[in-house]
Amino acid sequence: MSERTSAERVPLTSAGRHQLEEELTRLQARLDELRDLLEEAHADRTADDDERAAALSLLDEYARAEARMAEVRAILEMAVDAPPPQAGVAGLGTKVKVREEDGTEETFVLVSPAEASAADGRVSVQSPLGQALIGRRLGEKATVNAPQGSWEVEVVGVEASS
Repeated sequence: MSERTSAERVPLTSAGRHQLEEELTRLQARLDELRDLLEEAHADRTADDDERAAALSLLDEYARAEARMAEVRAILEMAVDAPPPQAGVAGLGTKVKVREEDGTEETFVLVSPAEASAADGRVSVQSPLGQALIGRRLGEKATVNAPQGSWEVEVVGVEASS
């Protein structure tokens, strides 16, 4: 592997690296399944229109899975271990609990963009929320400047993510 500059490196938490490695394994298994199904479809010379349409759908899924696999491999190739978070300070790899202005509390894990998943509560440190929280400590307030507007949150918990 060639030496890469730090700008090309992708810091990953250990959990993020593990999740991407698991995704790679799942994608490879799915590609193997799809390859078998496509071989069966190709061997069936009596396929009707519906079966040919299903085969095209399998080809499309295969191409998407192959592309995602290449993307995950590239991320893992560029990955470096994220430095351990500083105790009590919101940063990459920390779980941060915030209180919104209306009193609602939410918990997020701050991660690299490659690991981000809003549905799973993993927020990119490059997102507006992530940028507002980086470096904050318990009790500090942060203004989130997002395209849909600005709002304030208060940090009510910071801990290392497991």
